Amino acid sequence: MEFIPLIKIKNRKILYAKELLESIDESKIIYVFYIDGIEKNKPNLCTFQKLSKNHELWVDPGPRDLGDIVDNFLTGASAITIRSHLFPKINPLNIREISENKIFINDDFKKMNMDSLLLEKYDGFTLFISREKIDQEYNYRNQLKNHISKSTAYVYESNKDNINYWKNIGIENFLVNLNKYEEMKKRGF
Repeated sequence: MEFIPLIKIKNRKILYAKELLESIDESKIIYVFYIDGIEKNKPNLCTFQKLSKNHELWVDPGPRDLGDIVDNFLTGASAITIRSHLFPKINPLNIREISENKIFINDDFKKMNMDSLLLEKYDGFTLFISREKIDQEYNYRNQLKNHISKSTAYVYESNKDNINYWKNIGIENFLVNLNKYEEMKKRGF
């Protein structure tokens, strides 16, 4: 089971628990959820450059085109999440031609019936969805199990009580807020 600490950045500032960033081992990858990039198409590459000096970064900056992805890799990101609703005409093969870095897809869960062949072109996928939303429709849970069997999934979870729920579905990888990271680790999940 893997837990990756997640930091949220808005207006060039790390939200919540910035001081905890220093306690994370430099060899540990950090997931950077860049709110301004996702919501407003205003990423700040300088922030990524600063953070990448001390940590390996997996960034989620809301890229809209191939140039955005290249810029993020050049600033020190070793992995990137692409949100399909922001970059609907993405072709992962174009990214593979220019970089060996890892690429992940994030898709609206209602559209999670992605072609399995397309999903295989990524290194995995991320989910930012609550267990309650999955439980609303039985079919979603089955789709998720099907995708997990073919690809690596990372789920954003901030409630330690939900970890066993995800494990029962087959998910072993979690993105957790930096301020919850040590608690999850100590509990031995």
